[in-house]
Amino acid sequence: MPVFVKQRLLSTLGLSAAVLSCAVLAPPALARSHRHRGCAHAGAAVGSISRQALKRAVVCLVNQQRRERGLPALRENKRLDRSAQGWTNTMVRHDSFTHGSNFAARISAVGFDWSAAGENIATGFSTPRQVVAAWMASAGHCQNILSPQFSQLGTGVDRKGVRGYGGPSTWTQDFALPMGARAPSHNSGPADGCPYG
Repeated sequence: MPVFVKQRLLSTLGLSAAVLSCAVLAPPALARSHRHRGCAHAGAAVGSISRQALKRAVVCLVNQQRRERGLPALRENKRLDRSAQGWTNTMVRHDSFTHGSNFAARISAVGFDWSAAGENIATGFSTPRQVVAAWMASAGHCQNILSPQFSQLGTGVDRKGVRGYGGPSTWTQDFALPMGARAPSHNSGPADGCPYG
């Protein structure tokens, strides 16, 4: 069964834009990559290690993708983690694979005052390596991961998938730039080159 991944990007930096894309990706076997060897637990299955270890693996893999393309690493943010985990829990509880009506309001609700925000969601991928590789192979998700605007990242994961989309696990990434902060880079070349993989 195919795996579905959705992405939405919202920016309030003068250019308000919203993009919602749905991509049907090949089964997770496609998502194998040898360049991610340096991240602990990148190949660990959801349910075999702690949620925190899975989140750290995703952050490590995302930052590898950024460093390989000359972008600064994103910092993990506890508030964004709460937003991402809360939404992951909601999608699993309601068997609903969506960004909802306003993902940016969820980021604000955890107390994160942002000037730019983005979100990636996925279901059906059983390891951090698989989900990051799938996001990198999808233009909109890849653009969030490689956005020069974002400086911080939160991750959510649940061992259950959303029914009807196949496979185990559900994932959320929330990206943001704090209000008043400068974008950490102006190098949009890597994001313009998406997708990769």
